[in-house]
Amino acid sequence: MTDDRTPAEGLAADADRETTDENGRSAPEAPVAPPEQPAQPAGPAQPPQPARPAQPPVRDGAGGWAIAALVVGIGAFLVGLVPVVGLLVALAGVALGVVALVLGRRRRSGLGLGITGVALSGVAAATNVAVLAVLLIALPIADRASREAVEALGRLDESDYGTTSVTPDSPADYASSCWSFSLPAGTWASQDGTDTCTTSLDVTDDGAAASTSVDVVTVPAAVASGLVPEASADRVADAVAALSPSWLPAVGTVVGETEQTTLDGQPAALVRLAGGDDLGAPAAVVVAWSPADATGASSLTLVTVRADVDDDLGDDSSDGATAGARAAATERTLTSVTSTWDWAVA
Repeated sequence: MTDDRTPAEGLAADADRETTDENGRSAPEAPVAPPEQPAQPAGPAQPPQPARPAQPPVRDGAGGWAIAALVVGIGAFLVGLVPVVGLLVALAGVALGVVALVLGRRRRSGLGLGITGVALSGVAAATNVAVLAVLLIALPIADRASREAVEALGRLDESDYGTTSVTPDSPADYASSCWSFSLPAGTWASQDGTDTCTTSLDVTDDGAAASTSVDVVTVPAAVASGLVPEASADRVADAVAALSPSWLPAVGTVVGETEQTTLDGQPAALVRLAGGDDLGAPAAVVVAWSPADATGASSLTLVTVRADVDDDLGDDSSDGATAGARAAATERTLTSVTSTWDWAVA
């Protein structure tokens, strides 16, 4: 076979074969470089993160005491009004709360519950102490005062109550610093009170089987002089005229003419009236001036005697008394009062 290659090309081919024969493999091809990637823009720099402080380990123990203090404190608050029991429970709650606060400050837990328990227990303790003080101090004092009042009332006799029972041999005498008088024999009376020459009596007349009332009103001289001038020629008549528009109608309806009489030597006027719905309750008003005192002043005295009438009964009855019995009782009482009247002013 004829070799058409030039001598140079033959030498190069021979060299390639030698290289291949020596290595036993073909020479590797040169690596191909990867395509270039476009450059990425750089972001903003991140600030460094501060290191977190190490947390102290949480220890159990204080929470249990705090819960116990809270529960006992609530119980103490509910039973705070129960003597002794409420106080004991409150003291236990305070003790548990103190322990919970001490442990809670060391271990940093349970402080709120402990404070609440101590507060509730403290309020309960204060309340219970107040209850015990009332039971041990105030109630015994009140009980002793009540017993003393009952004993004092027991020492009073019948006259101290303003009620006097009289017999025919012992008429009832009623007196003040301005006057005195007696009731008929065989009557008994209850006295509502005597205050500055003024009194009111409920009189029961067993003889007449009826009840009457006696009211004595003393108008002070300073007030009476404004009602009737001291220079009046007839002060008794002028007093009756001054009382006619309002005071006398409140007692009843005037019946007949005014009668002239005396009250322990002093001139007086007797005005008879009829009261009740059917005018079946007789009444009488005695108007008089007291003797002049050391200063020359006189007070106006009004004595009213009337039959008691029960307005709740349709027949204007007084304890079932008839009109005649009421009239008789009124006249007996009026006669006794006017005939035994005694001025206390000298």
